[in-house]
Parts: sequence; structure tokens; C-alpha cells
Amino acid sequence: MKTYITHGTIITPEKCLEMGTVIIEAGKIVEFSSSQIPANNSSNQIDATGLYVCPGFIDIHFHGALGCDAMDASYQSLEVCSKYCAEHGVTSFYPTTWSASAEDIFAAIENVKQNQYLVSGAQIIGVHVEGPYLDVQYRGAQLPSMIRLPDPLEYEAWFNSGVVKNITVAPEVEGALELIKKATMQGIRISIGHTQASYEQVIEAANFGANQATHIFNGMPALHHREPGTVGGVLDDRRIYAQLICDGVHLHPATVRLVLKAKTYDRVVLITDSIRGAGLPDGRYEHKGQIFTVTNGISRTPAGGLSGSTLSMDQAVRNALYFSGGKVEEVIAMATSVPAEIMGIANNKGKIANSYDADLVLLDKDFRVMKTIINGKSIYTRE
Repeated sequence: MKTYITHGTIITPEKCLEMGTVIIEAGKIVEFSSSQIPANNSSNQIDATGLYVCPGFIDIHFHGALGCDAMDASYQSLEVCSKYCAEHGVTSFYPTTWSASAEDIFAAIENVKQNQYLVSGAQIIGVHVEGPYLDVQYRGAQLPSMIRLPDPLEYEAWFNSGVVKNITVAPEVEGALELIKKATMQGIRISIGHTQASYEQVIEAANFGANQATHIFNGMPALHHREPGTVGGVLDDRRIYAQLICDGVHLHPATVRLVLKAKTYDRVVLITDSIRGAGLPDGRYEHKGQIFTVTNGISRTPAGGLSGSTLSMDQAVRNALYFSGGKVEEVIAMATSVPAEIMGIANNKGKIANSYDADLVLLDKDFRVMKTIINGKSIYTRE
């Protein structure tokens, strides 16, 4: 049976189509048009009058929410996170680990491998391993006792799992370039992060296959006009996409605009870096030595440093629109087609296009999520 989404404003990477129609069948988009296409009597219809019809958001850097985290290594936590993501317009996400023992990281990876197709909300596409191969000086909230040099026996087990799709690494640490080269040959993405790599080391990492930077400006030295360093390398090299936490805390709105001017919208991806305190009241949270306190929605370590965020992807989109003043289609792309391109899934996700997966989010004019559709099925509807 076909489903017709009618009378909405369809967002494509290039433009907005007013009063359009999207037709879904068997979990795929089979047709879309800027005109109204009559539905037959046996079809389902969703009236999107006054709403934006967008590709579903893709979060490539998400640790957890609602008291749950990828490092819990449990189906229950993945299920909670999956539903939370869907409520905020995310149709695909990458559970993200943090620096921990080899056993705990691998348990989280194996948990995703066993349960990724069993969750009922947003789809789990793969795992993002953030650490432990980081620069200890720029570790951020990561535990210093867990940071170590790349170990082929450890990371090759990640490769063999089949679910690790992205690894954050500091390219200047011993053995990092070998990891980057091997991972890239396996089709695994490499993100430069928690690093004090020089400009030259960033370019070298890109030569070896690194294609993105983890939460630009955070977990790296500030930009200097004579020593451009990590930030300068990321902003200068078009091969490198910049992950951006657009919560108004990690980056000043003017910095967001500067990144967009330097990289352009098609080289910036919105992420949440959401932690288990997201969606919960302010308070103190702890898991296996990782301690943080959320006050006024801002997550900090006991020492006062930022520790992830409580940002949701729909709020990131709203903030990006407000901070940048960009076109709707440009900002939506940073949460949809750009992450799909980065992660190598742009052939079936991230756009409203024929034969693409029917992963969609309907937003009102204030860009609040009204409905989330995954593989053609309505997963979440706002009351």
C-alpha cells in the first residue's frame, strides 16, 4: 500500500518545494513532486499542510540520553536511546563510545552488533568509537587513565566486528597514521579529535584518509594566526568535514558563522554529542568513573570542563538556523545529506529522492518535530 504525504513544503538539498507530495511504498520513496498527486482510495494519506517534509536527521556522534549510554552495553539502553532519537527527528544514529577499558569498549560494540536491528525507534547504522587513542592533554571529559596508544590487536577487533563505522583519533600520537590507513582501507571513517595536531599533521592525516573532525574547536588548541594548528588544518582542507555542536555553549554563534563561511554548509555536519543526562532534569550523573553534573542544561566535569551536551538534533537545527541566518535547505542538509555523505550512506539516506529510504521528519514552522517516519512507518507523532 502506498502512503501519500500531501500539501507540505518538501526540503531537498537544493530547494524547497511548496505544496508538494511525497509517495512512499515498501519503505522507499517512489515519487515526489511540487504538485499534488491524486491518491487512490486504498492508500494512506498524511496531510502535511503547514509543515516542512524533510529527510530524517542523522546523528553521527551520540553517546546517550534519558539516563542511558552506549557504554551500558545493553539492549535496554539502545532501545531508550533509539526512541529518544526518533522523538527528536533522528531516523539514523551512531551510538558513540568513550575512552574506557578494552573490554568495556568491545562490549559496547558487540552489544550494537547483536541488537542494532531490534530497536523500535531510530535506526542504528553503526558505532562511532571516540577514543581511547587521544592526546591526553586535550582529552576533554575523557578519563586520562583510559587513554592509550593505538593497539592493532584492539582496533582490528573493532574492524572485524563489522559495526564500527567511525573512529575518533589524535593523528599525532604514535601509531595513529597506521590506524588511519588500515581503517580507511576497511571503509571505516576517521575523525580527527581530542588532539593538538599541527597543521601539517592534519593534512597528513587527510592524506591517509581522515575525512572529518570531531566537534571542531573543542578538544583542540585555539586557532593561532602563525601556527594554524588543528583548527586551521580542518578549516583549510576541503577533504575534511567539520562536526559542529550547535548548542550556543560549545561554540559562540559568531564562531558557528565563521566555520560556515570557511567550510561552507556542504562541509559541516551538525552533531549532538548527547550524553546520558540529555532529556533529564539537572543533576549529577556517573557511570564507571565518568562523572558529570548538569546545571541549566550544561554538562560539566567535576573540574568544570564541558562534558558532552544535552543537545537534541531538532534543537541543533533550530539553533543553526538562528545563528547562521542560512537558508532552510542549507541548514537541514547539515543534519541529513551531509552526514550521509560523510559516512558513505548517501546512496539511500539523507535526501528526499526516488528509491531512497523513506526516512522522513515532519516539522512545523518553528521546526519542532511533529512526526518521524522510518522505513515508511510512523514511529513518532507529537500529541
